[in-house]
Amino acid sequence: MFENLYMIMGNTELLILLILIGKYIYFEKFFNNLHTWYLFLGAFFFSEFIISFFINEDIMNVALPFMFFSVLVFLSRGKNKLRGLFLVFPICGMIVSFIVLPVSFLYLFSKSMHSIINTDLAWMGIFDIIFWISFILFLCKGKKWRRHFDEIINNRTLSKLERNLINTTGVFLLMFSVLVLCVDEFKIESLYAKCFVGFGILIVAFLETSIIIMVIQGNGKTYFQQTAILNEHYLKAQLEHFKTYQETQRETRRVHHDMKNHIACLYNLILEEKYEETSKYILDLNTQIQQIDRELHTGNDIVDAIVNEKLTNAKKDQISISIEGKLGYMTVDAIDLCTIFSNAIDNAVEALKDSCIPEKEIQIQFKQQNSIQFLMFCNPVEQGESTLTFFTTKRDYINHGFGLGNIRMAVEKYNGHMEYYLENKENQSFFILEIILFMQSAT
Repeated sequence: MFENLYMIMGNTELLILLILIGKYIYFEKFFNNLHTWYLFLGAFFFSEFIISFFINEDIMNVALPFMFFSVLVFLSRGKNKLRGLFLVFPICGMIVSFIVLPVSFLYLFSKSMHSIINTDLAWMGIFDIIFWISFILFLCKGKKWRRHFDEIINNRTLSKLERNLINTTGVFLLMFSVLVLCVDEFKIESLYAKCFVGFGILIVAFLETSIIIMVIQGNGKTYFQQTAILNEHYLKAQLEHFKTYQETQRETRRVHHDMKNHIACLYNLILEEKYEETSKYILDLNTQIQQIDRELHTGNDIVDAIVNEKLTNAKKDQISISIEGKLGYMTVDAIDLCTIFSNAIDNAVEALKDSCIPEKEIQIQFKQQNSIQFLMFCNPVEQGESTLTFFTTKRDYINHGFGLGNIRMAVEKYNGHMEYYLENKENQSFFILEIILFMQSAT
């Protein structure tokens, strides 16, 4: 019975490693719904229990984690589902090569590879302990990092070159690891065999490190590309804002120029007791004045440029934007303001444009107290919207579109805090993004 339980634990470790590598190396987007994960893991453990205690078939037991991982990739992918089934081979190579490293190191001080593999495998118990301690720390202490990473990979996919290199490296690691484990079968002198294994240790370590570096560099490249796009977007928004400002000033001067004539005309209408014509004249004049002030005003020229540019596009989808409060003095770089407001409004527009919500309004609120600036973005969402998926409580992870990772990075530059969640008000769900920024003192 103990052996069966240990086998289940080992297969669980293997499945976890497959999922982690698939998510953080290949950027596979697995289930977001906690209930779906419960069903998936429940089916896995049920199958493990049946095979281990009733069928007792070793080959099926070993293959089960790989089969379930392949099913997971197949169900999660929107396209290239069949191609995703082959991910199991390069990922298996990465896992096996990682396990081979300590085995190979022990072999350098042993007589044969069989003497290590056929022992009581006490070192495997150490490996299990290290794995579970690391995994528990990852779950408990890595929540902030995982959320940050989840937000970033929404905009991150492997290029064709990156995917081919990782696949090739993983398959090579699998084949090379098998050769290292079967070194005793080559019937070569012990010195040459140990040189081969020692050389293999260096190759495996180098290739695994290269994969990690490649992924990290790719993440950095994606970030700088997004920054360049934001810079370009900010400049365009600023240009549009200045054009609108010029038009507004021109209209203001025109109305001001004609104001004496308007007043004279109203005075004459009142003297002639033509009150109906006077009322109509005032309404028409009021309409002209309102058309002049068509912009949203936040108290910050940069934010005005961004918000009004977004408002122009949002109106095409019958979406309105309202502003409550004014921004105070802010020591935030223009690119960071563009990052925060552009992504926040874009996410809200994306959630609203195809929805059936009758009142499509994005509410933006500003509050300031001393050096603390509070920002809040709020928009209604549909209850069954697929882009809003919970894990447990309302303040847990919500995938509200792209760019949340960029917003968080901009906020953290100012030692700020960002939080997002769903809230129910009067039978309507609202997505709320709250941001706190700490401003430096003005000099």
